[in-house]
Amino acid sequence: MAGYNGYSMSNNALDAYASGEKPWSRWTKTEILEAIDEIISDGFTLPVDRKALGKVPAKRLKQLVLGRSSWHHTSSWYNATDFYEVSESRLERLTDADLISTEAEPRQEEAKPERWVCEVLEWSGSRKHPKATAVEVEGEIRGNWLHLDDGSKKSVTARGFRKIRRTA
Repeated sequence: MAGYNGYSMSNNALDAYASGEKPWSRWTKTEILEAIDEIISDGFTLPVDRKALGKVPAKRLKQLVLGRSSWHHTSSWYNATDFYEVSESRLERLTDADLISTEAEPRQEEAKPERWVCEVLEWSGSRKHPKATAVEVEGEIRGNWLHLDDGSKKSVTARGFRKIRRTA
């Protein structure tokens, strides 16, 4: 059935929803597990323990079992959106190793903050005639930010940012 349903999506996209397909972001863990249970009730033998599959985080579960099934136009701008379904062929290839690898990684310790003297740009002038002046400042680098002693911060990825020397 060609055409568009208001401004939200094509009629073909509506049909895809009705047949169990949806965009990646619309799938919930509960819906995925319900779809798997329905496939199992139709006689499919799952190669892994169903309870173990239920313990897999939603993001990983999507990666393991959803397969791209089609694309449809959505929005008034006619965006092409990929639709996914629970794929029996992906379910057939599941192994216990897939489920084990989903366990939470041990948390890495954050790097200790370091004190640095850095060069940053300070802007002055007007919007029409801006002027950048390189100044030296001292602060603590944490992640992608230089935290200055006055409470402000500067991005270490900004243009004009340069580390000069490490301090104690």
